[in-house]
Amino acid sequence: MRHSRLSFISVVLVVLISFPVWGDDLFDLDSGFGFEDEEEAEASSIFDAEPEAKPKEEAKAAPQTARLEIGEAAADVEGEKELRDLSIERRRRIKVVQRKEFHKAGRFEIGVDVGMIGGDWENVLVAGARMAYHLNEHLALQGRFLYGAVSWENETLKQADEADAYVAKSNMTLAGGLSLVFTPFYGKLSFFGNFIPKYDINVSAGGFFYQTRAEDKHQSVDAITNNNGAFQIGFAPRFFIGKNASLSVNCDWFIMKDTRPRQEGGESSYLKSDFMVTLNASMFLPFDR
Repeated sequence: MRHSRLSFISVVLVVLISFPVWGDDLFDLDSGFGFEDEEEAEASSIFDAEPEAKPKEEAKAAPQTARLEIGEAAADVEGEKELRDLSIERRRRIKVVQRKEFHKAGRFEIGVDVGMIGGDWENVLVAGARMAYHLNEHLALQGRFLYGAVSWENETLKQADEADAYVAKSNMTLAGGLSLVFTPFYGKLSFFGNFIPKYDINVSAGGFFYQTRAEDKHQSVDAITNNNGAFQIGFAPRFFIGKNASLSVNCDWFIMKDTRPRQEGGESSYLKSDFMVTLNASMFLPFDR
């Protein structure tokens, strides 16, 4: 009985003494967490190093991201401030879908015209000049002078000659007047993706002095010179060249009362309407840089 007690006490002591030794093997940080060889211990140390490296990388990236966000916010604030501080001059240049690169307000326009008037019996080659002052981007006051330089028979007059009919023709010799020009459209076009011209379209209306020479084709009666007042309406698409020049195609109608000689003597009055097409090249002053 006594020996059995001694044996039980001996076993308990051995267990209590051995447990700390086994615990050292299982939880010793320097020994590789209880792995059997050094390679497994090194592998475990590599995996354990990654969680420690991530916070460092995130710590480095966080200030950079913060700096970018602060820079973007500062740029937004500066952009908003620039829009608020736009002067009237700059607002005028960007009041379109895209930046308006050509402006006319407060500038003079000087140009030349070359074209043709389609008459009832003859066509007339005209040359002229114009000058305009642009009150703003949409309105301008324009003065024009036109001279009927050369006339030639059209097909209608040739047919009258074949029928030996009496013809009293009346052709423009001089014209000049004032008109108000309204420009509601401005835009840009793209030709083949590379050439992007700027354009506008204007309409005009005004009063003109309109001189005509009326005569019989065979000059069997005296010719008549008429000094008429005419009403003019027109429209013109214009393409801008740089910031100081433009090309436009002008279509104008002139309506006036006209007088022509009669074959049996005396005179007859008519309501005359002439249609004119001209090509205009103009320059704007002062120059815009």
